[in-house]
Amino acid sequence: MTINRDTYEEPDGAVTDWDVIAGRDSAATLAFTPAASHVVLFEQFRVGPGKALLELPGGYLNSNEQPADAALRELREETGYHSESAFYAGSEWWAANSPRRKHLLIVANAAEASETAWDDSESGHVRLLPVGELMDFLVSGELTDAGLACRGMAAFARSTPETQVLADLRDCVRKLLTAP
Repeated sequence: MTINRDTYEEPDGAVTDWDVIAGRDSAATLAFTPAASHVVLFEQFRVGPGKALLELPGGYLNSNEQPADAALRELREETGYHSESAFYAGSEWWAANSPRRKHLLIVANAAEASETAWDDSESGHVRLLPVGELMDFLVSGELTDAGLACRGMAAFARSTPETQVLADLRDCVRKLLTAP
């Protein structure tokens, strides 16, 4: 990651310096197991908060890699889970001071398919969160990509999926979003 110091002229004519974070886009996966009973998460230590966090499986895009491909690769590498039923839920800005994007893939019927394949800097645990606990978890403030997940779920709830599997998951997500 690179931080550049850039100078900008503000609308009022003032000239200010800003730290701009450069780097690759990232992709994450909100993966639901069959029958949407659980969400697949990856628990790993994070230096910022100084503790282990449950997170959406994800990571950086490789050169010339499409976001959906990167999200599925990261899901497989970090958790060993895979699925053929996926919905690209779009992207959002990584931060206000960065041109990077964070992409989200929503996956139905995720199942264990292989061993994990962590990078040298990765270690952690695969965790399954009961889907009934998902919304409380997203609003708890303990997930680094909660905003991405909520925005992606809202986009998915408004979509017209191409397969019955994704339509069934969309209906489940709609119920999660409207539950009291």
